[in-house]
Amino acid sequence: MIVDPSTEARGLRGFLGLPASVYRGDLQYSASPEKTVRRSLFRASFRDHQRLFLSEQDGTGLARVVARLAPELRDQDGKPLGMLGFFEAVDDERATGEMLLEALRWLRSQGAGEILGPMDGDTWHRYRFNVGPFDRPPFLMEPYNKPYYPRLWERVGFVPLEGYHSRSIEDIAPVMATLEPEHERVLAAGYRLRPLDRARLRQELVLIRELSIRSFAGNYLYTQLAEEEFLALYEGVGPLLDAELVWFAHAPDGEVVAFVFAFADRFAAVAAMNGQSHLLAKLRFLRRRGAADAVNVKTLGVLSEHRRARLSYALAYRVYKRARELGLQRANLCLIRDGNPSGKLDAGRGTILRRYTLYRLGRDPGG
Repeated sequence: MIVDPSTEARGLRGFLGLPASVYRGDLQYSASPEKTVRRSLFRASFRDHQRLFLSEQDGTGLARVVARLAPELRDQDGKPLGMLGFFEAVDDERATGEMLLEALRWLRSQGAGEILGPMDGDTWHRYRFNVGPFDRPPFLMEPYNKPYYPRLWERVGFVPLEGYHSRSIEDIAPVMATLEPEHERVLAAGYRLRPLDRARLRQELVLIRELSIRSFAGNYLYTQLAEEEFLALYEGVGPLLDAELVWFAHAPDGEVVAFVFAFADRFAAVAAMNGQSHLLAKLRFLRRRGAADAVNVKTLGVLSEHRRARLSYALAYRVYKRARELGLQRANLCLIRDGNPSGKLDAGRGTILRRYTLYRLGRDPGG
């Protein structure tokens, strides 16, 4: 049976509680706080453009998904882009297939053109399937899902649209040595590099948003994100940040023209909280906080008119230098679109850690 979880409290509880049963006993899974999921699930921009679906059998949830129309994005025919997100499911092809087909039919009835997924609304939020390999633990903020998820989507006609990957650098010391001359050239050209000012964390996050908008505006599937929604994405991030793993570059005239956002990979500490924030969960975080052995380079943005200055290499050098001071030997270059030059920040010494896929519907339901 497929129900609309937004129409009754029991259904919504089943929708929100499904991941706990899907990932029960999975040590590689890190639960998201329920308030974070709810905030993303009921964003004002999608209030009149979405529908929730939950597949149940005898009151037990089997699969869930949210169908949405993108308010800002259009396909090549001018039709609104459809998307499926918040997907979780047990390995049941029949139940999941029926639910996905119903969600697709709803999107078509609303006038959707091309349909993509998984995407929780936009590229600022969670999107893409993790397609492995799964032989190494996840890193913090990495998309994670069961390995069978892509198969469930492919069964109803989804095909790969875009590929992404993360790279692992096992020893950052030789990479630093390669990037150091680039760092010196940037400084000689009059640029100034400074770390995050923790005393002005909100203002610094607002600055990162502004630089992101200017740096990534031409990217595929790019959309705007309101300031308060952006800040909500980084709620509670303070304890995870080291000020000298987040850097800004100022041009010779003083304008801030680039940034890098990196953090120590404390996946085990965050996963131990199990999506909770009470005192015991915080103590579990503190007990495992020192377990990090890698730095995650999550986002790097450079304004287009300054990309020839090779600021990305200088910023990466500062991150690697600080990571070494913290005793971190490894680095993860996170979630890079295939072909993006950010992959070169490993100086040719990295290896593929994981791959990810964004899907599109290749044929209509029943076609």
